This record gives sequence, structure tokens and C-alpha cells, in this order.
Amino acid sequence: MESIDAVVLLVALASTWAMTGLIWVIQLVHYPIFDSIDPGEAGQGWMQFANRHTSSISLVVGPLMLAEGITGLWLVVAPPADTSRLLPLIALGLMAVAYGVTAFVSAPLHGQMSQRFDARLHHRLLTTNWIRTAAWTSRACVLATLAYVAIT
Repeated sequence: MESIDAVVLLVALASTWAMTGLIWVIQLVHYPIFDSIDPGEAGQGWMQFANRHTSSISLVVGPLMLAEGITGLWLVVAPPADTSRLLPLIALGLMAVAYGVTAFVSAPLHGQMSQRFDARLHHRLLTTNWIRTAAWTSRACVLATLAYVAIT
């Protein structure tokens, strides 16, 4: 395997596995405790928490998703030597699912909940986040398989 192929694959693996670990923490730890945040007077406590969550999580996921997106596209255009495009295409499709749910479901739900906690929206966030969790977990496994195929 050429060194550029190895670097791209390594960055893809690292960013995707980091996102996979992060989404599992969000799914099992972070989102479930949303309903225990004290709304405070006039809901200010919840609003401060929601705004801080959004700005803080963006600092973590932004660079990871950028690295994942660039390397995900790169692997489809130029798969590692002696590998087909099938696994990179599957991984790209899974990334599209994760990013699509993030953009069109999770982010809007966070936006709707930014002013006040809503138990119904919280339940929807918890439920629909399983789609992202499954997509990132599956993508990580597909990329691990691609790495195995590329080095053997």
C-alpha cells in the first residue's frame, strides 16, 4: 500500500472510530440525562445547558466530521491499491445516513429544544439517534474491513 493510501485510510479510521465512540457516549450517557437538567427560573438553566451543549459539541465533532468527510470521498475516488470501490461506497453511504440524520433530524430537534425542554422532542431525539449510532458503528466496521483487505 502506498504511503498516501495508508495516511488517508488511517485518518478515515481514526475519525470514524472517534465519531463512533462519541455517538455511543451521546446515546447512552449524554442524551438520557437531558431530562434531569433543572430548567431553573423561566427555563434559563435548560437554555444555558442546551446552548452550551450545541457550541461545545460542535468543537469536537466539526473537525472529526470534516476529516471523515474528506477521507470518505477520497477513498471512493481513489481506493487503496488492490481494493475495489465497493467497501468505500458502502462506507460513504453509511456516512451519508449519519450526516443526513444529523442535519435533518438531530440538529432541528436540538434547535426546537433550545428554548425549553420538551419531553416529547427529547424522546424523539433519543429514538432517532439510534439511526446515527447504527450508521457510524456500521461504517467503522466497514472501514476496519477495508483496512484489513488493503493490508493483506
